[in-house]
Amino acid sequence: MAGKTKIQWVSHPELSAAHAAYLVATRSQCNDPKTEQALIQPVTEVNNRLFASAVDVSQFWQQYLLQIISDVPMEQACGFALLSAGANEMQVDQTTKAIVNRMADARIAFNSRYPKLAEQLDLRARPLRERWETYGPGLLNQVGKQIWGDRPPEEWWMPNVTALMVQPMRGGDGGCDASSSRLWLEAMLTDVDPRVPEVLRVAWLVTTMAIDNYARETSGDLRLMRPWSLVSVPLVLSAASEMELVRGDELPIGEAMKLWHFGDAQVAQTVSQWWAVQADSTAPMPARLKRLDEMLPERSTRVDVEDAV
Repeated sequence: MAGKTKIQWVSHPELSAAHAAYLVATRSQCNDPKTEQALIQPVTEVNNRLFASAVDVSQFWQQYLLQIISDVPMEQACGFALLSAGANEMQVDQTTKAIVNRMADARIAFNSRYPKLAEQLDLRARPLRERWETYGPGLLNQVGKQIWGDRPPEEWWMPNVTALMVQPMRGGDGGCDASSSRLWLEAMLTDVDPRVPEVLRVAWLVTTMAIDNYARETSGDLRLMRPWSLVSVPLVLSAASEMELVRGDELPIGEAMKLWHFGDAQVAQTVSQWWAVQADSTAPMPARLKRLDEMLPERSTRVDVEDAV
């Protein structure tokens, strides 16, 4: 049951540094030019070494973040990420040492920008944590009812989730790893967009992990993984509407997907059209998802690289 889902809120300076390095490395939006300038040299040197080693740079950073989310030490995280990105096993130890040195330089530069980050993150996370305690259980209960009626599977919601709080770099961001029951969030003091309160990002990530686990364990049709992931957005927004956290005749699906760095404008429009047609449908969810799958464009951006973790 949703009421039994407990979130442990943890400030995570190490992931904050990794998150910032990722943004600089991939030239993603970064709202902190001073941090970007401080990290650009060591991160560029990491990327140059990755290119020289003929590895998949995006895959390296994605896997590196996954390891840091799981509290794997930096050197071990770099070695695993290199192998996952296609590094030569005979050279991985040497490459790891070179990259770790530059990663350490980036972390030192980041920590110099935010010397009291752990304490600051604790303070920044408090408003969101308190809002989740007020609205979180109700949001998840509403989401569960939309999918399952009054009888969700017993283990649908994870009993324990860890929320890792990081320094804001993008004006709102987050991701999750269902296999470790962990999500991460930029610790925003206020809502970026009043139409989509930050507490809904938490509900969306928890819902995403539940859907991911269920779909992988039960779905024989792998094509439904994509619509399953996309339907999490209108489900959470509809639940928020029931609780008057979202107002208006139409759900802000496009605004939420943009804010959550999830999918693109074309996909958001398709999801909105699908929801408008089937919102009151009594058909089983798999049947409704097949219709969404048929409507989706063949090639589209499902998620931002970082938001896959």
